Amino acid sequence: MYTYHPVVEILVKSFGTTPQSLEPLHEQLLAYRENTQGLKEAMLKHKVTDESEFQQALAAYYELEYRDNFNDVPVVREFTEFIPIRYAKKNIFFPLKKTRNTLEVAITNPELSQPLDDLARHFKCHIQSVISHKQAVLDLINRAYDESSASTEDAVDLLDSEETYENILAVEEPEDLLDATDEEPIKRLVNSLLWQAAKDEASDVHIDPTPRETIVRYRIDGVLQQVTVFPRQVHVTVVNRIKVMSRLDIAQKGLPQDGRSMVLIAGRKIDIRVSTVPTVHGEKIVMRLLFQEEKLMQLRHLGLAKYILQPYQNMVNSSGGIILVTGPTGSGKTTTLYASLAEIDNEARNIITIEDPVEYKLSGYSQIEVKPKVGLTFANALRSVLRQDPDVIMVGEMRDTETAQIAIQSALTGHLVFSTVHTNSAPATITRLIDMGIEPFLVSSSIIGVLAQRLVRRICPDCRKSYQPHPEQLRELGIKEVSFRKLDRRFFRGDGCDNCRQTGYRGRIGIHELLVMSEGVKNTILESSDSDTIRKQGLKEKMITLRRDGVNKILHGLTTAEEILTITSE
Repeated sequence: MYTYHPVVEILVKSFGTTPQSLEPLHEQLLAYRENTQGLKEAMLKHKVTDESEFQQALAAYYELEYRDNFNDVPVVREFTEFIPIRYAKKNIFFPLKKTRNTLEVAITNPELSQPLDDLARHFKCHIQSVISHKQAVLDLINRAYDESSASTEDAVDLLDSEETYENILAVEEPEDLLDATDEEPIKRLVNSLLWQAAKDEASDVHIDPTPRETIVRYRIDGVLQQVTVFPRQVHVTVVNRIKVMSRLDIAQKGLPQDGRSMVLIAGRKIDIRVSTVPTVHGEKIVMRLLFQEEKLMQLRHLGLAKYILQPYQNMVNSSGGIILVTGPTGSGKTTTLYASLAEIDNEARNIITIEDPVEYKLSGYSQIEVKPKVGLTFANALRSVLRQDPDVIMVGEMRDTETAQIAIQSALTGHLVFSTVHTNSAPATITRLIDMGIEPFLVSSSIIGVLAQRLVRRICPDCRKSYQPHPEQLRELGIKEVSFRKLDRRFFRGDGCDNCRQTGYRGRIGIHELLVMSEGVKNTILESSDSDTIRKQGLKEKMITLRRDGVNKILHGLTTAEEILTITSE
């Protein structure tokens, strides 16, 4: 007779769980001798094992097959039509395939019998359970309903341009847009526009009225692409639907409005920022999609080259000073700042952010959203934050002299401050601060580094082809033709395929320029605030420019010469 549940014995025997690690859980393990889900919760909470190992032990106990993922399982539309997405997610189960008298079903909890009994009755067959971990089954469910949903084009085709839609106000947001079974064409159209945008990883959705029709474009990898058009007659109704979702005044058509809406699409939380402006042809709407991922992105995933990543990580681990990230709007500055904060232990250090607006809501951080209308500006918020015993402060943007001065004083008194400035290069950031009225000696003594960045499109891996560049292109990039030929290097570009929407690009990667505040750079700043002089000193100390980092990424086959020449100047 087992002291604990047999699953615990299997974990000890086959998965390296030590008896010593079980001792603090003795009472709970005894209490859960007949409850595997309670047992699992207790063991995961105390990090005795991980979910994958527990589920494998569970599968061994019940003599069932275990699979780590279902990425290769084709979607069967019959399953999504019969099972509501909420029911599938609540019970964490989904059918895989039906063969003669057997239906294979992915599950996480073998003790949950009701959903499987329902499936057996409906399909009149025997159920064969396959155990996996929770995320794998949820990924399968999301993919199944995503692929089974009507496309944007189908939703547009359903529109009757003569029909008037009177029930637009009677809306209740579905828990997940993929679960919206409402047949009203306008609601289906807006839902399909949003889930298609999420699927294509679009950052913005543009809805533009013209005299004859309404054009819908997505910004994908920084470039607008037209996805569909719909009849002019339904434009106002679509606008009203989006206004209702984002709590805007549908009666106000003559003034710009800003709102927001949080939606769930295929299990992903998306914060949608909505902006409307009146144009001569009607109201134009732009929706910015912010994907609310639970985990912060890591610095090593941002495309930082080793010669930039290592010194930048050293800066992030400093006890005090200012680190500035610079670049134009949409260059990924906020993502870099959050990735920098992820490097810092937020349990041991008090991290406070001041943003306009807060783009990603995260646990473990004190996040403040500025509200200038009520007097909560960056400067006022920063003053108050200093009384909250912070270790690390992130200021969304240094917009004015007052904010910059307080940030510098904070850095000089032992706080680590992160912020952004809109400039074209790292040396130009120093010039901008001095132009704002900050004394050169304060700039040189408080700033520990400036990271300039841009986002460039990454070559699609599925249609990537090599080619020999023209000598003129090599000269523009600052590459010596003789060295290039001697090393037998090639450039790459994408031919265009269905996976990249015939663009030749898929996804984006950062290019960077890091100015380290060395003694030489400090002395230069004290002598001259000219960005060219600071840049020359940085180059003497082997600073890699944006153009040079871009060229390195071209030579590694990550992006194209055209992208680098367009984005950077030398």
